[in-house]
Amino acid sequence: MSTGQQIMHLLIATLVGVILGLLWLRFLLQFLRADFYNPVAQQVERLTHHLLQPLRQILPATGRIDLASLLLIVLIKLVEISFSLSVVQGEALNPLQLVVLMVFALASQLLYFYNGALILLVIMSWVVAAGGYHPLYALVQEITDPLCAPARRLLPPMGGLDFSIILVFLGLQIAEILLAHGFEAIAAMVGV
Repeated sequence: MSTGQQIMHLLIATLVGVILGLLWLRFLLQFLRADFYNPVAQQVERLTHHLLQPLRQILPATGRIDLASLLLIVLIKLVEISFSLSVVQGEALNPLQLVVLMVFALASQLLYFYNGALILLVIMSWVVAAGGYHPLYALVQEITDPLCAPARRLLPPMGGLDFSIILVFLGLQIAEILLAHGFEAIAAMVGV
């Protein structure tokens, strides 16, 4: 691959990563019933609105599941994987192989998203004063709380320090290992 191709691949992968990150955030905001009056949540809504509008006419949101966001995430990931394999690496996969690769790539991306959200939560907990409010901090707390709350029951805060985040990081790392081994086993069966 030439230098120009590598740079183009990097730029496209970065753009796709940002778009997918915003779409995952949009999906999780609705799934977790986060505060949509939060200014950061409203900005995510504005940034993703035009991408999702055509799909919303076909797939309206149903309860906590935002089908339009989920479908767009899947479609973008399929296109990204297909492009990467065919154009950059010169390989082609059959549809079953492509779907298997896409499912594991999305699961891995969701774990990566939560790792990033937890890192942001830890950093912002140092910056935002106790009892203070910052819209991004509040939103990250809402998104990570379903993972952190069970860990806090196992390891409650001690002396004002919350070590339960370490348990969540450990759980995410274990999930990544299990995902990688599961992918290897299934990939061997379908020939990816």
